[in-house]
Amino acid sequence: MMAGTKLDVIWSPVHLDKFIIWGPDITLYEVARLKDIEKKTAYTQISSTRGATVLASQSASGVRCVDISAIAEQPDPLLALGHSNGRVSLTSLKQTYDPLGLVGREFVPRYPRLCNSVSWSHVETNLLSVALEKHRSDHCILVWDVNRGLLPDESTIEVASPSTSSEPARPIAEMGLSETCHNVSWTNSPDRTLLASMNMKYIKIFDLRDLSNKAVMVTTTRHCYGACADPFSPWQIASRGDGCVCVWDARAFDRPLLTLSVPSATKIQWCPTRRNLLMSLQRDSTTLRLHDIQQANNDYKNGQPTDLQAPAMAVEAELEEYSRGVSVIERDVTPGCGRLASFSWHPAHAVRTLCVAPGTITDYTVCERVTCSWGSGLVWSAGGGALKLMKDDFYEAIDDISFKMRRRALTDYGLKPDMWQNADLADDEALGGLWHFLALSKSLVEDGCIRNSPWRHPGVCTVLRAPGDGGYRSELVPSLLPDLPSRRVTLYRSAERTRALQLCGWGWGWENAGAGVERAEAEGTPCRAAALAAFHLRLRTALDILARAAAPQLRVVALALAGLSEERLWRESLSAAAPALPDAYLRALLHFLAASSSAQQHAAPPDLSAHAAPPDLSAVLNETEMRLEDRVAFACMYLSDARLHEYIQQSAEQLVQRGDLAGILLTGMGASGVTLLQRWLENTGDVQSAALLAARCLPADLIPTAWLDSYRCILDSWQLWWARCALDTWVSQNDSNAEGVPRQVSVACTYCGKSVAAPAGQNRPRPAFARLPPPAAKMKQISSCPNCRKPLPRCGVCLLHLGTGAAGAGGGGGAGASFAGWFSWCVACRHGGHAHHMAGWFKEHSECPVSSCSCRCSSLDAPDRH
Repeated sequence: MMAGTKLDVIWSPVHLDKFIIWGPDITLYEVARLKDIEKKTAYTQISSTRGATVLASQSASGVRCVDISAIAEQPDPLLALGHSNGRVSLTSLKQTYDPLGLVGREFVPRYPRLCNSVSWSHVETNLLSVALEKHRSDHCILVWDVNRGLLPDESTIEVASPSTSSEPARPIAEMGLSETCHNVSWTNSPDRTLLASMNMKYIKIFDLRDLSNKAVMVTTTRHCYGACADPFSPWQIASRGDGCVCVWDARAFDRPLLTLSVPSATKIQWCPTRRNLLMSLQRDSTTLRLHDIQQANNDYKNGQPTDLQAPAMAVEAELEEYSRGVSVIERDVTPGCGRLASFSWHPAHAVRTLCVAPGTITDYTVCERVTCSWGSGLVWSAGGGALKLMKDDFYEAIDDISFKMRRRALTDYGLKPDMWQNADLADDEALGGLWHFLALSKSLVEDGCIRNSPWRHPGVCTVLRAPGDGGYRSELVPSLLPDLPSRRVTLYRSAERTRALQLCGWGWGWENAGAGVERAEAEGTPCRAAALAAFHLRLRTALDILARAAAPQLRVVALALAGLSEERLWRESLSAAAPALPDAYLRALLHFLAASSSAQQHAAPPDLSAHAAPPDLSAVLNETEMRLEDRVAFACMYLSDARLHEYIQQSAEQLVQRGDLAGILLTGMGASGVTLLQRWLENTGDVQSAALLAARCLPADLIPTAWLDSYRCILDSWQLWWARCALDTWVSQNDSNAEGVPRQVSVACTYCGKSVAAPAGQNRPRPAFARLPPPAAKMKQISSCPNCRKPLPRCGVCLLHLGTGAAGAGGGGGAGASFAGWFSWCVACRHGGHAHHMAGWFKEHSECPVSSCSCRCSSLDAPDRH
C-alpha cells in the first residue's frame, strides 16, 4: 500500500473473520487471534490481540468499485467488481469450491460507460444493483438477478459455440433513463427498496416490489452523495455533500431532519450493531466522527406514519413538532493509525470498526457513551436497551465509600449516645481514633479538667496559648534517669502542658503514664510501650519490655541499650545504628537517649538567661510514623515554650493542608477543624462521617449545611428514615439557641381548612376584669375548631369529639398532650380516633371500628423495620 493511493476496506457480511482492502490491488485478509496464528506465518498485527493474514490477492486494474456478497452458501467472499467500461464481474479471490457457479459471471450494460457503484442486497442476496454514468439511450441504474440464466447442471452440457450461444443476461429492472447515478445502496427492508444518488441534486428511493410499476420518492438536495439507510430503520437515511452530512426521514422527505457540519466528508456509514449511530470520515483526518442521533427513530403519532391525505398544514405542523425532538451528540475517536484512508464497521461485533491508513490496518472498538445513574447501586446503559447493575461484592472488593457508608448507616454509626461506641462501627483506624479522641476531650471538659474552652471538643492548640502576652511560662525541671544516674534531662511543666498531655492520653508523671505503657504492651506493640517508658525516664521498664518481646531482634536492641555510656564511640555507634531499625519507636528511643546529656552538664543551678543550648530532639519529632499524640506529648514534655508553640502550629498547618484526621487532636472541633474535615471530605468522599461529626460536635454557627443536606439526600435515597430522623434530632439538640423545631404537620378543620391547634393568642394574659373565665380543666381541651366553632370529628371507639380527653389515655388532646390523646386516622377510609383507643382496638380487630366501614386499616401499614 503506497502513500497517496486511494484505499477502501470492506468487511465480509457473512464471513465475519474476513475482509478485503482494495486500491491498486484487491487483497483478502483473514483475522485470527495472535495465539492462534501458526508460527512462521506472515501476518499484520491489527490490535493487541488480533492479527490479519493474507489469503489471496489480485490486481485491481480498471476496477472502480467493489462490494462483497451476503450469500451464505459461498465458502469464501464473493466479490462484485465494477469496471471502467460498465462491466460487472463476479470473482472469488481464493480459488475454492463454487457451489452456485457464480464465480466468473459477467453483467454487461447495453452501452459501455463508467461504473460508479455496485451494491449487493443483504435481504435478497441474489440481487445486485449497479450505478452507471449517463447515456442518452440507456438507463443509469441496472438491477441484476445473478441466479437468472444459470443452467440446472452446467457440467453435463457442452460449451456452445459463439454462434449458438444463448442471449446475454438482461437486468430485471432499469431506472434513470438518460440520467447519471453516483451511488446505489440497498436498505435492509424486506420491501425491496433501493436508494440512489443521482444527477448531483437528487436522492431517489425506488420501491421494486412491483417491477412493472416502480414507485419513486424524490428529494432535491445538493448533499446527495453516498446515500445509505440505517440497518435498524430503513426510513432513516444519511447522505453527504459539500461541508455537511444530512440525516433524512423517508416518511417526510421534503427536508432533512438534521444537518451536521462535517467539512469534506469522504465516507459515511451507519453502525450495523448500534442503533442510530452514524460514523463519518473527513479528508486527511486522523480521527473518526461519531454522530449519535437522539430520538430519530421515535414514530410520531404513536408509531403511525403520516397520513399523506391529511391537510398539508396539519402534516407540516406535525413534522415541525417531530423535528424539534431530534438531536445529535457528536464526538471524535482516534484509532491511532495516522491519517485515515477508509473504515468499515464490523457486521456483527458491537461497535467494532476496521480503520485503514497507508501502510497500517487497525482493529478498533469504539467505547460506548455510557449513561450512569445512582439508585440502589450503580446502574449504566449497556446498549441494546439493556441496563446493568453493579453488584455489592464489587463495591466491597474496591472498598467503595458509598458501600461503606450504607453498611455503617445500617448499624446506627455515628448515632450511638457515647462517642466511643461509634469507633468500632467506623471500620476505619483513623475514624476510630477520632471518635475516641472526641470522647476523651468531651469527658475532660465535663469533668472540669479543661475550662473556658470555646469548643465542646478542644484541641491542643486551644489549651496551649501562645507564650508571651497573656500566655504562660513553663517551669524547668532538671531530672535524672532513675535507672541511669549519669544521664540527665530537662522537663518543662505548666498547667497548660498538663491539659495538653491529658488530651494526648498521657497525663503528667509516671503514675498516669504507667497504665498506658501496660496497655500498649498488651496490644502487641512492645516498641511503643518501651519508647513511652523511656520518655517517662523509666529505662529499666523499657529494657524489661524489650526483653519480654517475642521477636529476637528486639532483645538484641535491649542488650545495646543496657550498655549506655558516655563514651563517644558508643554514642556515635548508637546514632548510626538507629536508621537501620525497622520500627519508628525504636529509632525515636535511640535518638532520645543519644541526645540526653551527662549529669556534669547540670551541676550548676539552671539559669534561664545563661542556660546551655537545649539538646536537639528534632530527630525524635521527625519520626512521623509514630502516632501524632505520642509526638505531641513528647514535645509538651521536652520542648521549650517557643519551640513547642512553633512545632504545634507548624504541625497543625501541615495536617490541615493534608486533610489528616489525626490533626483534630491539635485543632479541636472548631473553625480549623472544619477546614481540616472539608479537605478530608474532598479526599475521601465520606460525607457521612463529616455530617455526623458536624451534627454532634460542632457549634450550630459552624455546621456546614452542605454536608448535612448531602447526607440527608443519601439517606433518603436509601430509604433509611430512622437514620435520617436521628441525624435531624442531633442537629436540633446541638443548636442550643434554637427555640424548638417549628410545627411541620398540623390537623386542619374540615370546614374552614385552618389548623385546629389553639391559636397563639390563647396564652396571652386575660384582662383583669374579664367575665367568666373558663375553668382550668377546660383550658387544655377543645371539642370544636377554634376558628369556625364547628365540631371536630368523633373518635370511632369512645365516640367523644377528638380534642377532648381520651378516657384511659392519661392526657388531654390539646397542645402538648401525650401521644395517647393525639389525633389518629386511616388514610384510606378517613376514620379514626384517639391514638390510644386506635392502638387498643387494632390489637384485637383488623377492621375499622366504625360499624358501616369494612376497611382493614391495620393491614395497610408496612411492617416497621426498626
